[in-house]
Amino acid sequence: RELRELELQILQRLHGGQIDSARLLLDALLRVDVDQMHGIEIEEWPARIAEVAMWLIDHQMNQKVGEAFGQPVRRLPLVKSAKIAHANALRIDWNDVLPAEECSFVVGNPPFVGKQHMDPDQSADLDAICGHIKGSGVLDFVTAWYVIATKYLKRVQAVAAFVSTNSITQGEQASVLWPALLKSGIDIAIAHRTFSWISEARGKAHVHVVIIGFAMHECSRKVIIDYGEDESRPSSTLAKNINPYLVDGPDIVVTARSTPIC
Repeated sequence: RELRELELQILQRLHGGQIDSARLLLDALLRVDVDQMHGIEIEEWPARIAEVAMWLIDHQMNQKVGEAFGQPVRRLPLVKSAKIAHANALRIDWNDVLPAEECSFVVGNPPFVGKQHMDPDQSADLDAICGHIKGSGVLDFVTAWYVIATKYLKRVQAVAAFVSTNSITQGEQASVLWPALLKSGIDIAIAHRTFSWISEARGKAHVHVVIIGFAMHECSRKVIIDYGEDESRPSSTLAKNINPYLVDGPDIVVTARSTPIC
């Protein structure tokens, strides 16, 4: 939906009011389609719902584009569809869903499960991905997605971003996770610092989250988004480098010591 919104804004800037709408071939101008979307969902029913929801959103956006330009957009019959794999994202090879060379963006909202709340299956999944990291027993579930993404994007120009519990940028987790990620070549490009998670679902979780956007190549433009008392009015600043604590500074972490500094 958001990609289609951006596309509509671009089309309005390029063609709105400038070209006779009767001659404007919208079908040829629209580039974003559902078959460009790929995903992984561990439950089968939500995976199928996601595919149908993509068609529904696409139809709604086609109507919105048609209203903006005064002519209908027709994508019937439905010959294209999103590819939502019914699988465990920590066990499947992401290249089987979409080869990394064909990927532009990886986005996700992995489960908010703290280290003390994981069930045996989740603990096993995390250990399979992060077991090679010294001290991985302190890591939250979401960290496994970062480790997999760094491997998936290792040799491509695509970028990734995940909504994550803010604990991965604090305390002992930061000192365990980020040295391994930095060694692999990760570069943070966008950091939404801590803000309250807002969900429309009943029984919403009371958590504070961050959004971290990163790549496996040097990112030329780096932005930090900060949320003050009024989270509806965040401020953004350019940064020379975004470190694991999501501040503009060198890539250093505070590690545990067994002996005094002096």
